[in-house]
Amino acid sequence: MGPAWATRCRATPHGERANVRRVSPPAAPAAPDDPLEQWRAAGLYDPHDPGAPGRLALLRWISGHGVTIPQMQQACADGQLNALVGDLSLRPGPRRSPRDVARMVDMDLALVHDVRQAAGLPPVADDDAELTDDDVQMLRLFHEADGFFSRDELLRLATVMGASLRRVADAAGEMFLRDVEAPLKANGPTFDLEMAQLNLAGIQLARAATGVFAPMFLAHLEFSTYRTRRARRDSEDYETVPLAVGFVDLSGFTERSSGLAPAALRDLIVQFEDRAHRVVHQHDGRVVKLIGDEVMFSAVDASAVCAIALALTAAAPEGTSARGGLAYGPVIASGGDLYGPVVNLASRIADIAIPGEVLVNDAIAQSVPARVFEPAGRRRLKGFSEPVRLWTLTG
Repeated sequence: MGPAWATRCRATPHGERANVRRVSPPAAPAAPDDPLEQWRAAGLYDPHDPGAPGRLALLRWISGHGVTIPQMQQACADGQLNALVGDLSLRPGPRRSPRDVARMVDMDLALVHDVRQAAGLPPVADDDAELTDDDVQMLRLFHEADGFFSRDELLRLATVMGASLRRVADAAGEMFLRDVEAPLKANGPTFDLEMAQLNLAGIQLARAATGVFAPMFLAHLEFSTYRTRRARRDSEDYETVPLAVGFVDLSGFTERSSGLAPAALRDLIVQFEDRAHRVVHQHDGRVVKLIGDEVMFSAVDASAVCAIALALTAAAPEGTSARGGLAYGPVIASGGDLYGPVVNLASRIADIAIPGEVLVNDAIAQSVPARVFEPAGRRRLKGFSEPVRLWTLTG
């Protein structure tokens, strides 16, 4: 059993951090240079421990970033000492309560909480100082938008944004673990200071990377507006939009994946997802969502979904095959997703296709005279009261 400080202050890799929200920003100047006695008294440092030189280097580096001893103790209690400086750099500045922010922005306090909840952010009590200047700016923009859009649609947008950005955040964290932390540990002993410095560098890069979001969002908004106008050019119906919808999934995926190591399974999924995105975008379509081994996509033109489905089924990952279902008609668009009978039809058609086959409804077959379709008979599909006439897309 090691010394007390080693037990309480076990440094943990970036990927194992717990409850970093509890760590407050620096509130006092850094301690004097080499405050060994203070660190020892606080349980942060034991000069007799074999790892003392490395711990001392880490403490000096942390102290040089304006971190106080109480903050170090809290980070130790959470097992996050080597992540502390990076954590404090992620959302710096003074913290304010939701009530204070509501006053600053002239915004209903209830809307502050509603926006945060819709975005998937953790709840904060009215008078708890947890919100940063970045939160103030975000909530100010939502307050302005509240006078332009309906409250329901605004909160729906917050939900979509929150879910999408959470996925981006998770992907960024996974990238750090896979490409930085894992190779570092694999190459030999890892020192807390080295990991802490890399953690801070990763956080600084992440903050800089937020500049990517605005131009990427505006580019996607331009393209989305163009596609929507094309799809609605002959329609005055604001409840639905005519689109071609497709589903392609991998047959035999469960059997194949059960015998794969985690890394190999991840590679298989990534290969399928990358190929799906590339093929769909090449044919002027949109990936609506990916669900495990299935991709849902849409396009304004029925000919585009045919090209996408054929390309995906012809290029299934090794050891698998793919099948697809396509349908065309009015769909409900909400929150970036698509709903309605036409979507359900495409999904059910994909369910009954055999490996390597793409089945389509009448509307697809009639809309794309340049393609070859063979009659596939009338099929009973779950959720549909009458048999549905289907065609097999052959080329």
